[in-house]
Amino acid sequence: MIEAYFMLSGRMRRKGFLGYSLLLWPILVAFLLLLPQVPRNARYPITVTTIFIWLFAAFWMWAGAALAVKRLHDLNKSGLHYLWMFLLPALLFGGGLSLGYAYSPATGAWSSSFGWSLGGVPLLAMLYLLFAPGSDGPNRFGYPP
Repeated sequence: MIEAYFMLSGRMRRKGFLGYSLLLWPILVAFLLLLPQVPRNARYPITVTTIFIWLFAAFWMWAGAALAVKRLHDLNKSGLHYLWMFLLPALLFGGGLSLGYAYSPATGAWSSSFGWSLGGVPLLAMLYLLFAPGSDGPNRFGYPP
């Protein structure tokens, strides 16, 4: 189980990908339940909480990337596809990309149709990873699991 979340090599079938992806959610719930207990009796509770959140976010991102890369390997694709499937849209959308922003008088807010359309890329990529059949037999990334 540890290698599923930390190793970038190897292959993973659809059922394993779904199972390990769903297992990340109870881990998140456990983290959220543990979070209020972390700064107890700490000299700098905000600092301790911030460090704890950053460490968990780093684990969450790495684990998601490891699962996606293994699934891409099962599809006989390079793990570098992860960059355009998930990381690039996250950076562009989350980084406040200013292209295509428009003011909507109906809502009274600024919105970006380009930014919202980028949010669909990871969703489609995740559906592709979940439903695309892996390559039969060995491929350049090893034998099937």
